[in-house]
Amino acid sequence: MSLLESPSWILSAVFVVGSSILLCVAVLLLVRRWIPVHDLKAHHDVAGFTLGIIGVLYSVILGFTVVNVQGKSNQVAQTVHTEAICLADLYRQAAIFDPAGRAAVRASLRAYVQYVIQKEWGRAKSRTIDLGTQEIMAQIWNSYYTIDLSDEKIKIWYQQAASKLDDFLNARIARQFSSWERLGAMMWTILISGALITVCFMYFFGLERLRTHIIMTALVAGYISFMLYLVYSLDNVFRGPDKIQPVAYEQVIQLFNEWDKN
Repeated sequence: MSLLESPSWILSAVFVVGSSILLCVAVLLLVRRWIPVHDLKAHHDVAGFTLGIIGVLYSVILGFTVVNVQGKSNQVAQTVHTEAICLADLYRQAAIFDPAGRAAVRASLRAYVQYVIQKEWGRAKSRTIDLGTQEIMAQIWNSYYTIDLSDEKIKIWYQQAASKLDDFLNARIARQFSSWERLGAMMWTILISGALITVCFMYFFGLERLRTHIIMTALVAGYISFMLYLVYSLDNVFRGPDKIQPVAYEQVIQLFNEWDKN
């Protein structure tokens, strides 16, 4: 699992694809050693027809799964961006408040972003809400309770900030929920068993040139294993080499620093 979640996706992909090719080619060599080529040729018609049906079914399932996990990955990225945008809006809107209120709001928002980047991001998640930010979240809420609302203009900004706080909390919870979602065991069983069946049908053919047979088997095994690795990477959006990075939050920190100068 550590290799699958290597910081370098190239290293992980080479490991997965290379291991699959070596295993499948080794099995092919054993099959060709035990079963004569003329015996394999006798089943070419049936094997080719069956492989065509299985190949179409498996390609539909695999393609649908790739599209599904890619859509999920894009949705999680959008949720992360929404949370970061809400934080930026809240920080910017705090400029209209009195100095004490502005300082309290901005300090709590900055503490939250730093916690997400330094402690929360990339940790293994169980199916529980991360309670480590509860104290910081309470500070954010309490900082708004102390705002002086005697000015009518400030009241308008305060109402917008309250609505934005709800959007921020919704985006945060949605991000945490997304970190739990994975393809189920049944789906992985279908994907892996379909890959094994598809590759195994390569052993029912008897090509005169063993080298050609090895190349064809290696290509099929390598391509399918790489597709499964892609599914795994997209399904684990907060882990692995293709994980979503906290770039949006880091850019928000830069905006905070710039707005503090004004």
